[in-house]
Amino acid sequence: MAAVRKNRRRYKKRGRFGFLYKVLSVIALVAAVLMGATVFFRVEQVEIIGNVRYSAAQIEQASGVEQGDNLYRMNKYDVAAQIRRKLPYVESVNIRRRLPDTLVITVNECQAAAQLRSGDGGWLISSSGKVLDWSDTPHALRVDGVTPVLPEGGTTLVTKPAQQARADSLIALLQALEQSGTLTRVTHLDLTGISCIRMKLDDRFTVKLPAKGDFPYLLAVMDKAIESLEPYERGTLDLTVKDYTVVFSPA
Repeated sequence: MAAVRKNRRRYKKRGRFGFLYKVLSVIALVAAVLMGATVFFRVEQVEIIGNVRYSAAQIEQASGVEQGDNLYRMNKYDVAAQIRRKLPYVESVNIRRRLPDTLVITVNECQAAAQLRSGDGGWLISSSGKVLDWSDTPHALRVDGVTPVLPEGGTTLVTKPAQQARADSLIALLQALEQSGTLTRVTHLDLTGISCIRMKLDDRFTVKLPAKGDFPYLLAVMDKAIESLEPYERGTLDLTVKDYTVVFSPA
């Protein structure tokens, strides 16, 4: 009986030591992998994809990544944010590692969608509301009624609290115009009204839109109404009435 108890105690000890051995083995393996990643996977080349406006050298410099940096220690999201901030016309950035020594940076550049007019010039913004840069050359699409606060290229549009609803409507409308292929047909957006946006279209129509609404649907309704008109007809298309019924008033 005593021998049986001794064997049980030995078995328990072996079980405890076996479990401890497994834990230490896993820790040693993880440490070896991390050490290998630190020693071996270093940046030797940076590959840039998707750039048009900016050169590969400009994007690499903006990233802050240097040869010899560790591929796994860098924060990809911080690098992407830095590129977007320093290069205003970069809308989005995707970063991936290609072992053993390459960092691949894919950028998606944006275009100026509109100009927030101020004096003899204005701040250019993308359809997502990113501030691009100041230009004293009039842009094809002028916006009145939204004034940026402390604007800086590479940042997101910020306005006074009283104009925030206007700014939100502007971005939503710009995105709808871009997605529908209508953006290049618009020359002026007036958001100074309380409940109505006035839009100049094709140098032919003044379109009245509700300040808030389903803009993709409204633009589709607008296009259908224009198709029903004769090519020579000009005037105002009012989509602010109930149920988005279009009221056309000839000029």
